[in-house]
Amino acid sequence: MNNGKMKKILACGLFLSALAGTQALAADQPAGGEKMKGASGTPVNSAISGGSIVPKGMFLNALNFSYRDKDSIEDDNGLGARTMEQSIYILKLRFSPWERVEIAFVPGYVHNELDSFGPMGSATVDGPTDFALGATYMFWTERAGNPFDAAITLGTNMPTGQNGTDHPAGNDVWSFGSKVGITKRWHPNHRIDWDAGINQPTETGNQGVRKDTVLTTTGSYHYVFNPNFDIGVEFTLENSEDWERNGADMKNGYTEMYVGPTANYVMPQWSMWFGAGLFFPVLRDYDIPTASDDVRVELKLGKVWSW
Repeated sequence: MNNGKMKKILACGLFLSALAGTQALAADQPAGGEKMKGASGTPVNSAISGGSIVPKGMFLNALNFSYRDKDSIEDDNGLGARTMEQSIYILKLRFSPWERVEIAFVPGYVHNELDSFGPMGSATVDGPTDFALGATYMFWTERAGNPFDAAITLGTNMPTGQNGTDHPAGNDVWSFGSKVGITKRWHPNHRIDWDAGINQPTETGNQGVRKDTVLTTTGSYHYVFNPNFDIGVEFTLENSEDWERNGADMKNGYTEMYVGPTANYVMPQWSMWFGAGLFFPVLRDYDIPTASDDVRVELKLGKVWSW
């Protein structure tokens, strides 16, 4: 990892530390005061949904950015692998037209800077992801006397990815998925979000690559100091079956688990929040030599609109 990349990661870590210090000092509200606002304790990682939805008639937009420097070769066996620097941009657009129902549209973009490897020179591979469209039904709510919010999501990824060697492999296909999630709040300080899901591509995509089943489990715990600040720990666990290229098994199945500290700075007067987190690997199991990241930097900026 070069000095420039290390400075980006250290800057994010220092930002989290500074927020924790300054906002925790401000947490001297009267005992029993209400500290948890609507956005308090929101998961920072874009993969974590939980069991809550946007209130009826409201619109939420959130922009996520993930930086991953894949320069650590795992399960090498002396064979090596191509390293790269990856940036992922995801925009979540969520609207609730009815009680307990939410519609979400999620476009994304990925940018990969691949390093030279063997006979191949360095290269840039980027482009839009397959945009997601889904609907969530919240079948339990805390407000109705249930112990937690619980919801189920059904969705599809649309073939919006581009074709060609300059664009990510396996994109430009229909895939279908589902997810179940829960959110539990212990006012005024504690919030937990958890979900589990599956995604199944149905076609062969860009560069002749057919992706396979992906299973995910994610979770988040946040402690709310005051209406403006909370800190937490979050995890993502993902398992993927082997892909195929032109009908041949790529033998690239994997299981990854990342865990790390996160923090949110909430601006209730504007219905906005900013989140940041650092995620570190606790499980990396790959079927072939794979370039992996020793740390992931996650940023999130969100706002809820009402009229």
